[in-house]
Amino acid sequence: MEQVSERKKQGLSEKYEIGLMSVSILVILGVVAGLTMYPEQGKVVAGSIMSFLTNTFGSTMQLLTVIILLFLIGISFSKYGDIRLGNEKPQFSTLSWVAMMFFCGNGAGTVYWAFLEWGYHFNAAPQLNGIPVSEAVNYELSMAYTFFDWGPSAWALLCVFVLPFAYHYYIKKDNELRFSVLCKYAVGEKAVRGWFGKIVDFIFIFAAVGSISITAGTSASTISSGLADLIGIPNSFVLTASVLIGVALLYSASSLVGIEKGMRRISDSNVYMCMALLGFILIAGPTLQIVNSMVNSLGILATEYPRMSLWTDPIAKTGYPQGWTAFYLVYWLTFGPFTGLFVAKISKGRKIKEVVANMILSGSMGLFLFFGIIGGYQQFMRMEGKLDIPNMLATGQGADIATATINSLPFSGVVMIVYLFVILLFLATTLDACSFTLSSTVSKDLKEGEEPSKFIKFVWCIVLIAIPLAVSYIGTDINTIKSIVLSTGLPLVVILAIIYVGFFKELNKDFGTKTKEEIIKMYRLES
Repeated sequence: MEQVSERKKQGLSEKYEIGLMSVSILVILGVVAGLTMYPEQGKVVAGSIMSFLTNTFGSTMQLLTVIILLFLIGISFSKYGDIRLGNEKPQFSTLSWVAMMFFCGNGAGTVYWAFLEWGYHFNAAPQLNGIPVSEAVNYELSMAYTFFDWGPSAWALLCVFVLPFAYHYYIKKDNELRFSVLCKYAVGEKAVRGWFGKIVDFIFIFAAVGSISITAGTSASTISSGLADLIGIPNSFVLTASVLIGVALLYSASSLVGIEKGMRRISDSNVYMCMALLGFILIAGPTLQIVNSMVNSLGILATEYPRMSLWTDPIAKTGYPQGWTAFYLVYWLTFGPFTGLFVAKISKGRKIKEVVANMILSGSMGLFLFFGIIGGYQQFMRMEGKLDIPNMLATGQGADIATATINSLPFSGVVMIVYLFVILLFLATTLDACSFTLSSTVSKDLKEGEEPSKFIKFVWCIVLIAIPLAVSYIGTDINTIKSIVLSTGLPLVVILAIIYVGFFKELNKDFGTKTKEEIIKMYRLES
């Protein structure tokens, strides 16, 4: 019996990084336990960490993001943009591919923040020219800044992680999808098999679990608020816990049946439900006002994008660019490795320029519709004196804003049901994608087309739901955990630099002497 047990352990250790997975889970649970036992002290420490990061490295992050965006545009138009990831037809239809990419990159956070973000900016009064603005201008700037926070810069920080993962998997034909393995082209195989590799993978896991847990926690509170209003019961922890458990069952089922049958079908269905929800708000609301607001916001973004990207407010020192722009850039960076691995896995058959274009253009435009239609409607309602989102945020009613907005629409009961389905499916697909990428990270060797162990994916499903459940029960300040998680952004910058040293080296070695025409011919598919 002992020999059989020993063989099983050896079999698991040969297939999976059991030690890495165990340590990661224990450390994450330990951090959550510490914060729940000492919430006030944790809040002070976490706030100090976040303030230090944004104020010390905020301008560096802003400059780095612009460089990354320009690099992605440049590689798309270069000969390297025609490199196909796997010399065959795309695995998924364009609709399914874009939908999975979109929901993985943003997920339930999109639906949550679409109802809140412009109100935060309105209260903070962003100043493009460093002088006080009128309320009318503040309406315009608050929407433009919302577009900026969720636009090309955000998607560039997600996309920059996709290319090394995809190149490693499809061009170098290496089936290991751990984050650390991408460093081997710069630091060597020995380093990534040692402590360096373990630390890199731990940072990846910690950032991914923490970020997704935040999304799950905030989304669950919004869902429970909507459900309580819809069926006329008090909003409580029991309801929030029921929501989280229900979502866990949904995405566990999706995860167990695989990407093709699970997440793809959920994503496709959610596209149509999102379109129906946004279409109804656009038509039922002040259509012309919403359209004008969106077009105006795009105009401000187009003309002021360089300043919004690089504004550090060195004279007035209001702290706005540090508290918002730099904060968001670090936030997106923590999502980068997790999103990059998943998008790379579903991008088989796509060219590099297709991946970049769809992430930056399709991703941004999808979010502009979300935030533009919902925000435009809410701004109109405030101007009419019927719904004051900035005031609700200022008085701590953020979790009730989505419910209040939907209740102001015609046929609010039906709209609420659609909305709840949308955010539930958003959350399920986000968690599904995360469990997949985490499982891939602790899997030592996945053959092309093979998915990680269903049991390992199920374990991650449980972990991803347990943390927001514990946080919700104890009442730990979600911003405290957010600050701790975002502190992983700084080492990710260093790791990304190491990865790209190796990526450029391999890219030049494999394709440096080839012309654009030769690369196109190499990857021309048979009709």
